[in-house]
This record gives sequence, structure tokens and C-alpha cells, in this order.
Amino acid sequence: MISKVSISLICHATEDQSRVEQALLNLLPEGMRGSAQLKYAVAKGHHGNEIRVASLEEEGSAAKSVVDYITKLLPPGDLLRLRDGVDRYFDSRSTFFMRLDKQKAFSGQLRLSDSDDIIRVKISVQLHKGDRSKLFQILNLG
Repeated sequence: MISKVSISLICHATEDQSRVEQALLNLLPEGMRGSAQLKYAVAKGHHGNEIRVASLEEEGSAAKSVVDYITKLLPPGDLLRLRDGVDRYFDSRSTFFMRLDKQKAFSGQLRLSDSDDIIRVKISVQLHKGDRSKLFQILNLG
């Protein structure tokens, strides 16, 4: 069972905040976008520049809806990458992590990314790490 999903991204001073927000909101089913509660924190970047961290959290059935929507939009190759690399994405605290391309998300396409310009997705599940088949079922990874 999915108990919570947390989504966050960094908005640099050089980026259009509304576009960055749209990239994050594109991870939500359309019916949830208007009521999404984005939170912001201000931090300093590596070079002393100001950055804003935008985040949102959903719990329970709303979290499940978000995860289902994300996995529906990911291409089969990315789903296979998550499934085959489950040990890389799933930690000992029953949390599954994804890094999605922020630029692609703005255009409505979801892709995994290893770059720095990403949206972080943290999915808290209630199950033991060793139960991979149940994890695959919960996350729609086949």
C-alpha cells in the first residue's frame, strides 16, 4: 500500500517559476492540479545564489492516484529500468525513489533522468523490502 508521495524540485533564479510549477503539476492527474498545495522553501545554491524548492505531498488514496498517473505516463523502457534496478530505487525504510526530467515534465512527458535538473519523487510504501512482487504490483511495474 502507498502511504505517501512527496514530490520536489528546485527552481533556480534564472528559471520561470510558473513553468517550473507547471512541470511539477504535470505529475498529478488533471483533476488534482487545481487543488494542489505547493510549498516553497528558500535556500542558497552551491555558488551562493538563491534557489527555491517547491514541494507537495499527498497521502492515502490521493498518493496512490499520483503514483498510478506517473507510472502510466512513463515509457515502457523506464518502467523496465525501475523494475530491473529496484535495489537502486528502493531503500531499507520502504521508500521508492524516482528522478524525473524536469524539462520533459513541463511538456507533459515523463522520463527518468540521472541529471541534476530533475523532479524528485519519493514514494512511501507499507511493505517489507524483500517483497518485490508486491512492490511491483503496488507501483504498476508489472
